[in-house]
Amino acid sequence: MKKLVIAVSSFVLGLPMSAYAQSTVVTHSGQASVTQADVTAILKSLSPEVRVRLAGDPAKLDQLVRSRLAVTAVLAEASAKGWDKQPQVQAMIEEARRDVVMRSYLASISTPSPDYPSDTEVQAAYDQNKAALTVPRTLRLAQIYIATAPNADAATLDLARKRAADLAHQARESGADFAALAKANSQDKPSAANGGDMGFMADTALVPEIRKAVDGMKAGEVAGPIQTTAGFHVIKLVDTHPAGVRALADVKEQIRAELKQQRAQQNAQAYMAKLAGPGAATIDEAALSKAVDAAQ
Repeated sequence: MKKLVIAVSSFVLGLPMSAYAQSTVVTHSGQASVTQADVTAILKSLSPEVRVRLAGDPAKLDQLVRSRLAVTAVLAEASAKGWDKQPQVQAMIEEARRDVVMRSYLASISTPSPDYPSDTEVQAAYDQNKAALTVPRTLRLAQIYIATAPNADAATLDLARKRAADLAHQARESGADFAALAKANSQDKPSAANGGDMGFMADTALVPEIRKAVDGMKAGEVAGPIQTTAGFHVIKLVDTHPAGVRALADVKEQIRAELKQQRAQQNAQAYMAKLAGPGAATIDEAALSKAVDAAQ
């Protein structure tokens, strides 16, 4: 049966020790440990998407636990030496506490009303920012790839070129099965498994040689062999999506969230100005000057 301990890491999270009294230790180093409850609390603080990724990646999850253990161990050592009692450290702790309180309070009073922004305001923001919402032309390509080493000699390059040229010829024949040719011959294993299909890509993301070759092609046409620094490519244009502005329906919630954030920032700035702006308080410049002099 695993030993149950009270974890030092409970100090890190600021949670009561009683909450960890019966929590199984996941890892420990010296007197510092990370418990199941610690890990649960850490994961709950993350977004659902990140939690799912971590759950499926044991190495990253272990890294997260070790990182927390390192923090816990350092804090335990510092606490044992009374480091947190030093005046300068106490001052930084107090400054951090004030900052957290201030920011959380401002957030609570700066939140926009539930009905902001309206659909009309979202539409207006969309119309004003269409330039930032444009997407480039995207191309769905499939390829047959014949690799060559960067330092390949002329004879090796010639053999690879001839092989790619033969595959390109086969791919252009009437009734040719490009997917079958790619699965059997392409040396790019991920795309070969999908019949050479590489999915949609922005044309600006393509290497110059391939971008130049596919420019002006029609869906279903085959180009190649195309030589790049990585080897030879036989490319089939499967489909294209023209450049254009993203539809409002696709970005509506993103715009709504950004407008809410902007309004919250504006509300916070207005509130701060109300409390300490030029119209709310005057500054004794002479006293301020003396304070500066005293700090020199």
